[in-house]
Amino acid sequence: MRQVYAKGLARTEAEPDGELASLSHDEVLALGESLISGICRNSATDNSKTPNLEKTTQFTAFSLHGSKKRKYAVKSAQAPAPSLIVRAMSSAKGKAVLDARSQGAALEYEPVIRTSGSRDTPGLVENSTADAARLAELERSVSMLQNRVNELEKDRPVSTGIPPDSAERSQTLIPPLAPHLKSSKHEAKLFGPTHWAHVFQEFHHLRSVRGTAIHEGVPRNEISKSLKETRTLRWNVKNWQKPHLLDPTPNLLGDLPAREVCDELVQSYLRTIELIYRVLHIPTFKQEYKAFWVDPQSTSTGFLMELLLIISIGAIFYFKPGPANDLRLPIRRWLHAAQWWLTGPTARESATIQGLQVHCLLLLCRQAYAIDKWGNWNSAGSLLRLAISQGLHRDPHNFSRLSAFDAEMRRRIWATILELNVQLSVDAAMPPLFSVDDYDTKPPSNLDDEDFDATSETLPTPKSKGQYTDSSIQITLQQSFSTRLCIARNINECNREQSYEEALALGAELIAASKEIATLFHSYLAQATKRTSEPTLFHHRLLDTIIHRLLLNLYRPFAVKALNDPRFYLSRKLSLSSALAMTSHGESNTSLASNLQQSNQDFFRLCLSGAGLFKGYLSPDVIMVIGLELITQIDEETTSQPAVSSVTTPSTINKMAQAARAPLLEALERISDHLYQSIAAGIPSLKRYGLLRGMIAQITAANRDEQSIHAEIRHSIMDSLETSRVLLQAYISSEINRSDADGPALPTGGMDIWTPDSCLVSSLSSDFMPSYPNAPRSLNNQARIPRISAVLRTFGVSDNEDQASKSSQMVYFLPMAISKSGIFNTPS
Repeated sequence: MRQVYAKGLARTEAEPDGELASLSHDEVLALGESLISGICRNSATDNSKTPNLEKTTQFTAFSLHGSKKRKYAVKSAQAPAPSLIVRAMSSAKGKAVLDARSQGAALEYEPVIRTSGSRDTPGLVENSTADAARLAELERSVSMLQNRVNELEKDRPVSTGIPPDSAERSQTLIPPLAPHLKSSKHEAKLFGPTHWAHVFQEFHHLRSVRGTAIHEGVPRNEISKSLKETRTLRWNVKNWQKPHLLDPTPNLLGDLPAREVCDELVQSYLRTIELIYRVLHIPTFKQEYKAFWVDPQSTSTGFLMELLLIISIGAIFYFKPGPANDLRLPIRRWLHAAQWWLTGPTARESATIQGLQVHCLLLLCRQAYAIDKWGNWNSAGSLLRLAISQGLHRDPHNFSRLSAFDAEMRRRIWATILELNVQLSVDAAMPPLFSVDDYDTKPPSNLDDEDFDATSETLPTPKSKGQYTDSSIQITLQQSFSTRLCIARNINECNREQSYEEALALGAELIAASKEIATLFHSYLAQATKRTSEPTLFHHRLLDTIIHRLLLNLYRPFAVKALNDPRFYLSRKLSLSSALAMTSHGESNTSLASNLQQSNQDFFRLCLSGAGLFKGYLSPDVIMVIGLELITQIDEETTSQPAVSSVTTPSTINKMAQAARAPLLEALERISDHLYQSIAAGIPSLKRYGLLRGMIAQITAANRDEQSIHAEIRHSIMDSLETSRVLLQAYISSEINRSDADGPALPTGGMDIWTPDSCLVSSLSSDFMPSYPNAPRSLNNQARIPRISAVLRTFGVSDNEDQASKSSQMVYFLPMAISKSGIFNTPS
């Protein structure tokens, strides 16, 4: 201690005033401690000759680990023995600033240095004059130390609100992505940080293929002409599908199919979407449904809207053998009628719990049919505000007059509204405009619908977590909600750098949630009985897609950085792993039991028809991540080819690399086959299909020169446009003739002048569903059309006939031609 004291004192004496700025934080604390000890020793020498110690000397030290100042006092007093008592004051992290040293008992509150008038202490007797000078020097040093501590306190950085674990220690921050705005006379779109368009910037060959065509002897307008023609057809399909209503609330009852069909469609909805997004109390709905068929005219408008939307969603999972569009349901007309009821002159009537139920069903139906995708996020925000205006964000225990039935239904609907808002914010690449601090509503109880009804005074005791009920799937998803909400906010924030460490931590939480979901579903499937609400493979796949889609978006910005910075290599692999986990849900498995085969088909059909989350493994996010990984691997292989050795030859290395890439390329080919089927079914998803075919062309031509790569990409894109043109023309011709059979004669002079109401759903016929374990891998689009045309000729449809006659005949023979052509069979 004497050495520390002597060292500190020598330094203070050697440096003039104002030159202690070089002292570090630790040196300040050590020197302050030594000075206190020195004061104690000198005061113990002769209290009568050191009058300055008769008064209290204040020494102030500051804990630089925390924000609070700690004060220590040095007091002189008459005491029988000298003692130094310093109580260690804890900082914010619990670490003492000063070590407690004492020869007596420590005080509880203010640290005090007691001095004694005794002169018996050996080795401490000094000349009183020297003591006075030494004490004056010590007081000056204490004053300088206090000034230095004040300077260090002022230099402390101002808090940014970012947790210290992620901001102060992180060395791997990346700047936020620059926003991308698409603005034109007809529309303006902002592409947020998680939009796949940002990753598309890395596909340099694919983006530059049109610009390089003119330099490589290819007419530039060749692609533009085909693209314009295909886009025109796409617009015609969309315009044809738009409803043209003279009355915004037409006679909707006349649109309903037969009772037997409605029963099947309602049941299809209840066994699929309802168990994840709880909107209804199933027994109550069934009672109202039975009463509806007794007297349809007396039903309330709210229930009618519920029924139409439920039938619309259920129709996606209704498939029977036969040609397309058997059901002929006017889905878009029903959607507009529901929207009109919610926001039109009757909006006041819909400001109820039933109005919220209809609004939830409306959003689910839009997502399921990829209708008004960009408007769904806005509509979800309106739904959230409507729910808040009705108090759903406050737990029902705050409202004593609510019945037990109403309280539980409010919790279920609020959980569904939160899920829709988070998922639609990710779809739109926009931040969710709420946090967990904005509500206190508890999660739903683990109860079957049969356990309570509108007459229940209290709810029964909830069942254990591992026991399956009608609400178990919603509760299972709700357990990871706070983590998913945090991720959705972080990936779409515009003014905050993203921390790699924080991303990995959040990802680890979500991966743990995914494993827990898998464990619970294994338990639920073991408990499954013959009940309408049993868990299925469909539910597990959709929940797994929810988790891995967020993981993919969480890691993707760092995965792009990993192309040039190896510190982020782990995120590249984790992002790819999430993408492959999603594509695995698109694999057919003929070995499944019959009930699992049905749930397998349910998921396929939802992915073909849906948007956003419901695209599942057909999402452009998945396509971009897998495609970028393949192209990156090829580039790395080209630039870092190892030298030839006696053991490993270049051909062997190439074979190994190709074998490693085979599952990725196979996944892209499978996605391409399913997108082809969606276009044939009248779902004009041309962007994904065209980009994917160009991407695959670039991958397969990777070993050629740049000019050959561009030529191959152009050829593939042109081929995909021609394929889409043929399929869309066949679909439109089919729908025109079908509508002609359902109503008055329609003009056949051109598709542009004919725009009947949309008839969806049954376009997802079983003829177009992936029902084979292995979709074609080596067969390209160019070979598909001749095979279909060849089969059409066997039915008497000649290529030489005029277009009107040929289109009329294709109406009846196209579905059979596609099936018999074997384009979905495994190639021999």
